[in-house]
Amino acid sequence: MRSKKLLSMLMVAALTVSTYSAVVITEGGEVTQNVTYQFANTRAGSAAGTISVTTENAGTYELYWGDGEGQKLKSGDVEFTELGTVTTTEDDLTADYKFISPYTVIPEGAKEVLVEDSTDTVVDSYTIPENKLFAEGEQKYTFALMSDVHFNRYSDFSADDAVKSFDDALAFIHKQGVKQLFLTGDLSNQGEIDSYNKFNKAIGKYKDLTVYTCMGNHDVSWTKNAEKEVKLFAANINKTRTTDKNVVDVCANGVDFVYRSGDDYHIFLSQTKASYGKGKSLLADDQLNWFHKTLNKYANKKVYVYFHTYLAAEGGDVTKSVGNLETPLGYTYDLTYVYGNQDEQRLRNLLRKYANVTLFTGHSHWAYEEQVYNPYLNIGNISKKNDGASLVHLASVSQPRTAVLDKELFDKGTKRYENNGVKSEGTVATRYANSTVYYSTDFVTGKYMASACYIDPDGKKGTPEKEISTGATKIKKVSKPKKMKKSSKKKPKYQVTVKFAKVNPVFKYQVQYSTDKNFKASKTKSKVTAKTSYTITGLKAGTKYYIRVRAYRYQFGYQIFGTCKNKKHVKTPKKKKK
Repeated sequence: MRSKKLLSMLMVAALTVSTYSAVVITEGGEVTQNVTYQFANTRAGSAAGTISVTTENAGTYELYWGDGEGQKLKSGDVEFTELGTVTTTEDDLTADYKFISPYTVIPEGAKEVLVEDSTDTVVDSYTIPENKLFAEGEQKYTFALMSDVHFNRYSDFSADDAVKSFDDALAFIHKQGVKQLFLTGDLSNQGEIDSYNKFNKAIGKYKDLTVYTCMGNHDVSWTKNAEKEVKLFAANINKTRTTDKNVVDVCANGVDFVYRSGDDYHIFLSQTKASYGKGKSLLADDQLNWFHKTLNKYANKKVYVYFHTYLAAEGGDVTKSVGNLETPLGYTYDLTYVYGNQDEQRLRNLLRKYANVTLFTGHSHWAYEEQVYNPYLNIGNISKKNDGASLVHLASVSQPRTAVLDKELFDKGTKRYENNGVKSEGTVATRYANSTVYYSTDFVTGKYMASACYIDPDGKKGTPEKEISTGATKIKKVSKPKKMKKSSKKKPKYQVTVKFAKVNPVFKYQVQYSTDKNFKASKTKSKVTAKTSYTITGLKAGTKYYIRVRAYRYQFGYQIFGTCKNKKHVKTPKKKKK
């Protein structure tokens, strides 16, 4: 047998390069098994890279995270599934396993990679170097993530597949001691009250569980009045937002709000329209104004955002977006947030600006394991440079979709498997000091999906912009009323020119004139100019008009008006009698 000193020297030498090896040496001094791990980076806890396995016998072998004692890793009482498989042949006894996503995490507690044969026997192991072990510090809190419950969509109301799937998922996270559950919408089929009742009944079993969600396109409904659907959702879902002291801000629409968890902030942003297509918006301007202002307020904090529909990859490719893919037979999910729409571009630009944000979306339902068709299906960044917001896709808790690979079936019209009543997936997230770890969860088997568990380092925080103000505007002079050239004798019209002092900085000026001295809305007209004078036309004869001017600028999409230092009034000449 080789000496322990020689074995130690081999291990030290291995740690000086980026490829690490683990060997099993027989008493005769022969290597019977070999495992190497080529890491893609030096970050602790990052699994990215390639594992190579050399076996004594040809066959298929499964790779697992191990606890350092030769046992498969568990988090609490939850096991991790296999990382993946390698198959060796008589002609080539070495095979590689490459991690699909660059975000894959070496979970907390994992100290080795186990190689298991077809008889469920561990035949080899690889010790993870100390500098690559998970090192994110103390856990701050955990929260669960789900999407696309879809009560009443895939079966009749009495045999709703979503009921059992959601109940089982809730039971799983409750057993793990999770106290917060956040969703990205689509609780219903068409915004029906029965779905909301089912949802509230399910979560009502867990009095210590905080549950919040945004709206999805099905909750808005494309067959009904969107405004009424938003009010219905606000009245029946997230009802504790009005009494929860951790809900620190609620938008005027009642469905967008901010929840505080420790030092972090969770923003629920509901799409309030359900039609998809070029020029069709999913978010209203006032929502995006509120959202922008809120992101600025918490620019120096960690922020999680919940929104239903995913965004295309930079440049507009939906097949490579976080949340979508193209199957080997050419199918891709069709209801996408249209790249280039005005609201889409504004949302995208905000996510580029605020790197402290992680955006969660659902909508497509793609199962986590479908990342084989798009390595960024489940997690990525809004920017190719990785300097914007992180994006995370959530599979459906009741219908995770998978690709149809049968060409004959595909040609007959079956493009995807819905898997309702068969599969159920979600995520358990753990917040650390400077990162968040996502354990993709198979609620049917009750296991974490090792190949789809990710580490999401916090993005760079910013400094909130100070709230701006706009200076007051002083009217210098209002000219005497002058009869307009094209004015008729029967109905003469007059004009006056208003001159006012320059305000700096300014975007434009709002010139208002009214027959009411208090500028009652129904009797007031507003005009906009970038100059420091404006000619008001079309004034009626024999009428007293009050005039004021206000400068304004924009911040977060809102008009920030200054005051008017003084008001003026003029009276037009009376119409001459015949």
